[in-house]
Amino acid sequence: MGEDELKMIVDGEFQENHFNKLKILTLCFLTESGVFLEFLQLVPNVENLIVYGGSLKEIFCSQSSNNVDYSGLPLQLKGLLFESLGELISIGFENSWTEPFVRNLETFEVISCSSLKNLVASKVFLSNLTYLKIESCDNLSYLFTSSTAKSLRELKEMVIKRCKSIEEIVSKEGEEWCEDKEIIFEKLQVLYLKSLDELRCFYPGNFTLSFPSLERVHVINCSSMKTFSAFNEIDHSTQWYNAEYAIPLEETDLNSAVHRTHEEEVIPPEEGDLNTGVQRTLEEEVRILLRLNHCSIENDRIRSIWAC
Repeated sequence: MGEDELKMIVDGEFQENHFNKLKILTLCFLTESGVFLEFLQLVPNVENLIVYGGSLKEIFCSQSSNNVDYSGLPLQLKGLLFESLGELISIGFENSWTEPFVRNLETFEVISCSSLKNLVASKVFLSNLTYLKIESCDNLSYLFTSSTAKSLRELKEMVIKRCKSIEEIVSKEGEEWCEDKEIIFEKLQVLYLKSLDELRCFYPGNFTLSFPSLERVHVINCSSMKTFSAFNEIDHSTQWYNAEYAIPLEETDLNSAVHRTHEEEVIPPEEGDLNTGVQRTLEEEVRILLRLNHCSIENDRIRSIWAC
């Protein structure tokens, strides 16, 4: 549904009750967040929202609108996907009126939003989030602060790919003086980090990271990553992948796994050692000549091959 259709609906050209039972909504090429928010009042039961394309700079705007009854916004919202919003700077989760439906989010995906500066503010809690995917968001330097990370106890899968500027996943907050000095990813099973050129570490602070349910970690093409975190705890082995189709290693120490991945150069078969391949070919040719020609090792042809 495009913006022209939204304006027609908001202006009353369609009966509102047509949208009361709508569960999945896709909106394309929006330019005005005000119209978008007014329309959301008409779909109180929508559970999955997709916003694709357009020139929105903010999704959930900070400025109040006289035409928007924030209490009427969808509280059943469970899934959000923002894609190809090249001018998007802020999602707006830090605005207090978004808290009732943000806390119910279960899946959250942001793809190809190259101007986005912050995913969420420091005090946003995503306490029911189970799946997070961030891809091709080149202006992000981190995903969330340690305060937000502590709320992610339901998160099961985190996928971060092709974000050119990300230096850390969880950002340190000041001196982080707090009685609770642990960040527990209680249900995180899969962590997937790929093609993050500037990623230095997962978390640079001094809180201990705990992963009691972690099963698989993928760290692929993250050439700047030299450590995972200062302190982390895993009381079981987890599968570690350092290439897309690599055989996983069983790891219990994430820092050691990162160090090993950083030091080892993984070369795909098609980019292997050409000299080794040539040498094997020459050796095979020698064996063929010996068998077919019954010649001695002094044969000039053979001698020339070995000399290469």
